[in-house]
Amino acid sequence: MSSASSDLGSPAGKSRAELNEIDASTKLPVLLFLVSGAVWLVVSSLLGLIASTQLVQPTFFADCEWFTHGRVKPMAQNAFVYGWAFNAAFAVIVWLMARLSRTVAASPVTTFVGGLFWNAGVSAGLIGIMIGDTTGYKLLEMPGYVAPLLFVAYGLIGGGVAITFGRGRSFTVYATQWYLLAAVFWFPWLYSIAQVTLVHSAPRGTAQAITAAWYSFSVYGLFLAPVALGAIYYLLPKRLGRSIAGYSLARFGFWSYAVLITFAGMGQLVGSPVPAWVQTVGVSANVFLLIPAFVFGLNFIVTMVKAPRGVAGGPALNFVRFGALMFLLSLLLGIYVSLPSVAKILQLTLAGDALDQLRFYGFVSMVLFGAIYFLVPRVVVDRWPSGALIFAHFWASALGILLVVGSLLIGGFVQGAAINDAVRFESFTAVVSATQPFVFASVLGLLLLLIGHLAYLVHVIQVTVSSLVTSKQDSAETLFPNPPALEVNR
Repeated sequence: MSSASSDLGSPAGKSRAELNEIDASTKLPVLLFLVSGAVWLVVSSLLGLIASTQLVQPTFFADCEWFTHGRVKPMAQNAFVYGWAFNAAFAVIVWLMARLSRTVAASPVTTFVGGLFWNAGVSAGLIGIMIGDTTGYKLLEMPGYVAPLLFVAYGLIGGGVAITFGRGRSFTVYATQWYLLAAVFWFPWLYSIAQVTLVHSAPRGTAQAITAAWYSFSVYGLFLAPVALGAIYYLLPKRLGRSIAGYSLARFGFWSYAVLITFAGMGQLVGSPVPAWVQTVGVSANVFLLIPAFVFGLNFIVTMVKAPRGVAGGPALNFVRFGALMFLLSLLLGIYVSLPSVAKILQLTLAGDALDQLRFYGFVSMVLFGAIYFLVPRVVVDRWPSGALIFAHFWASALGILLVVGSLLIGGFVQGAAINDAVRFESFTAVVSATQPFVFASVLGLLLLLIGHLAYLVHVIQVTVSSLVTSKQDSAETLFPNPPALEVNR
């Protein structure tokens, strides 16, 4: 990869028939992942709404042990991450890898079966949490007996992606593929370590806290974030009609991010009873993330600023722009809250939830939404049925996540200050009362998100049913013509 143009040039000898064949090979698993992910998204929204409402009204579902706060919150988190986010990521990985490798997807039926197993495993895991059979570690709450099913499912899906890449006919490995391949190989590594060290042979003392913090952050940093970053590198030039600014630095951005993000999760442990060197490594890694943040800012923001005026980016661009900005904001905010002087105020407050929402939803989910709005019409060879539903989805999601993150972040500062002020706040009840308005505002934000998710679910079902019952005569290239040289289907 010597220049940005190499990532954007027209693939020689690639006919429309071949492009249609590539898209058609991904259709079966992609539609399964999209529908499953949309259903899990709504389920997680409802569970999250219940959990947040319980912070305002503790008696809500208090008589139902299956939906006590200690169970419903991890259910919501796991449904969101492993149900929605992983399914959406699988769809994006399968399609992008086939397109960029310039070959049909390997074993789509096997990938489809892997998707069925994955969703069965997530369902079993949530039932386990609901009945109280849980590990208690963040994002690893699903019982250990679910892990073999998830491993088999992931092997079927990830194996197909690796074979697709191996069969590729492209002479260049693009930046998008770096991140996708890294994510595909990173997740089974970190999930295996977490299962062995936390679930099946729990370590003693502070090693538990260190491993648990590393895993919960790495699910984001080493799998979901790389998939979203890869999607941004692919979609921005296509939607804006220009090459990525500073593309020659992308390789440096990738490697610096890969090294630093592995240790950044230790920043969550500042002020906790773990060795001082662990906390120092976490803070240092977060601060040094300014290096890849500079590269990403150059690649993404400069590209958006210098885009030709009047470019019709479509619905995908709105989501991707929003997600890219939220990613940079999450990096800067992560650095700030890891500083010891700030951590002593915000540690174990609502601010932690705010940062999680910013990362998992503001960045990852919004970018995945954008990628889905781009790839689905090319897979099903039809336009999205309703512009109004896309409009409602974007604005409900954008406004909802800003309200949730903003209210929880401010509430975190108020909560932290109250906890450290024993004179004005003599009891924990007084601390809770001080944060109630912010929690209530976050519930309103979650209601907005639920509206957007329902619009998205309806739209996904509409386009899926239409693609299964209607025969299409056109090709994606005739329906979605590309700007010269830059909007090239791969």
